[in-house]
Amino acid sequence: MRWLVVLLLGCRPAQPAAPLGGSQDDGAGDLANASTRLMTAEGSDADPFAPRKRKRDDAALGGTTYGNYVVRSWLGSPGVHRTYPRHEQKPGLAGAIEGAITWRGAVPGKRQTPCGPQQLVQVGPDRGVGDVVILIEQVRVGRVMPTDGHTAQVGGMLVKRGCVLRPTAQLITPLPAALTIHGDAARTKLRVTSPAGPARTIELAEGGRDAVTIELGITRIDAEDGSVAGAWAIGSDAPYFAITDDHGRFRIDELANGTYEVTIWHAPLPNEGTGPLTYGAPIVTKRSVTVAGLKPARLDVAIGR
Repeated sequence: MRWLVVLLLGCRPAQPAAPLGGSQDDGAGDLANASTRLMTAEGSDADPFAPRKRKRDDAALGGTTYGNYVVRSWLGSPGVHRTYPRHEQKPGLAGAIEGAITWRGAVPGKRQTPCGPQQLVQVGPDRGVGDVVILIEQVRVGRVMPTDGHTAQVGGMLVKRGCVLRPTAQLITPLPAALTIHGDAARTKLRVTSPAGPARTIELAEGGRDAVTIELGITRIDAEDGSVAGAWAIGSDAPYFAITDDHGRFRIDELANGTYEVTIWHAPLPNEGTGPLTYGAPIVTKRSVTVAGLKPARLDVAIGR
């Protein structure tokens, strides 16, 4: 009797393959068989997944839809950088300029926006001014620029937070370069005013992102209706630059001995009162600074109205 049971079990008819992806496809169905053929030479003359093939969608990673959310096409590569260091590159330079940018006079108060009162000028308790761009554009001998086939990009991201774009000011180099703008929970029409052409409008979706190409000069990004505080992207090929921290402090290292013209650039102030945000001219100050020896040259500048 024991041998009869074994014989009957061994002759049990084979079960048909379960439908692909069905509840019974647990390792013995079409999916398992197809996977086995892919991993072995068996059946290699035919693609077991051929019925599942579909035409490639080049827009699958941008410019497509997910549910009801539309993903805008990403900006392609801006192409070969056209700005390069024009100075003699020398390693081991030990000179430096350091200092602080402070605000003189009355500190601008909060500006009324659709999101409520916003502090749009970054002045700390110690009167240090943040988001100030420091530039040294002309040098004969300077630092060795980092490169791996091309110079690494500095800057290039902007984030919308309520009625404010951050950072208010940034420097982007080398050029041309892409500036990526990230949205928040509210859809917004942004106006991009570049130095080389008329302003254009982009629609930043909820949680979306868009990108613009930055060229040499100053590009302003703000809301078309003046409801969002603007931001400025400075496209530059300056070999030396810095952005002040929340206390207005900055430092520029790897300088050769010599005298430099330093540019201090603060974004335009918003108009006072209520209503749409508008802007005047930026606050620009220039100073000559001499670097000599190992002790950093000091540059402290008060800006304001």
